[in-house]
Formats: sequence, structure tokens, C-alpha cells
Amino acid sequence: MASLLLDAWEGAPEHLMAGSSAIDAAYAPAVRLHLLDAYGWFLLAVQRISPLPGTPPQGVDQLPDRAAGIGRPGEIEEYRRLEREGWLSRLCAPLPAGMPARRRPGSLAVSNDYLDIAACRECKDHFEALFARMSDSLDEY
Repeated sequence: MASLLLDAWEGAPEHLMAGSSAIDAAYAPAVRLHLLDAYGWFLLAVQRISPLPGTPPQGVDQLPDRAAGIGRPGEIEEYRRLEREGWLSRLCAPLPAGMPARRRPGSLAVSNDYLDIAACRECKDHFEALFARMSDSLDEY
């Protein structure tokens, strides 16, 4: 779903993209939600959680407890670190309230914590690589 939304976001008419924060506000929350849901299902798979909850966790701290005596895979600590200070931290942070800052014509710089299409695409690319790497590892077990 995130890929479909990213493609639609990228395909938004050029006259809407130039300097418009409304496009970011329309797409960023939905893309973020789908990326975090995919990440949550991934975390559950890495932990081999069963039965699956109705909704995925949105990060390591929301993972269900494991049975007594069953440790967490070492990768979980790596993901926790990424959520706090790595490429994943921006995606995990709540979106600011309201509309993203509007770019002024002729200015490329804007101070803003709102997710844009480049940040979302970067996260999607990181997730694809991470999911592929861990899928190979899980298949070995």
C-alpha cells in the first residue's frame, strides 16, 4: 500500500507540487501508517509471535511479551536503536500537528519536521533491504 501511495504522491500534478504543503499533508500520514504497519508485522515475524494480534505494533516497545525463558532476537535491539536515532526515528516520530511549512517560491530550504516524499521513499527502500535480509535469515531456521 505504501508503494502505491508513494507512486500516486510522486505523480501528483506538477503545479500542485511546487510550493504546496497540502500534497505532503495529504499523503504523508497515510504512507507513514502503511510503512509502520509493515514494520510492525515484520517485527512480529522476527519474534515469531503467534497468534498474531489484530493490529501490528508500531515499534519494538509495543511488541507483546514473549513466554518466560524465551529471549528476544539480537536484531530487536538494533531496531530499537534505529527507532530512536537512526533512519527509522523520523518515521516513528509523531507527525507535527497542522500543515507542513510552506516553501517560498525560489527557496529550496524550509525548516520542517514533516515527512516529505523523499524521506518516505528512503524509509521504504531501507525497509525493503531490511525485510529481504531478515527473510533470508528466517528462512535458514
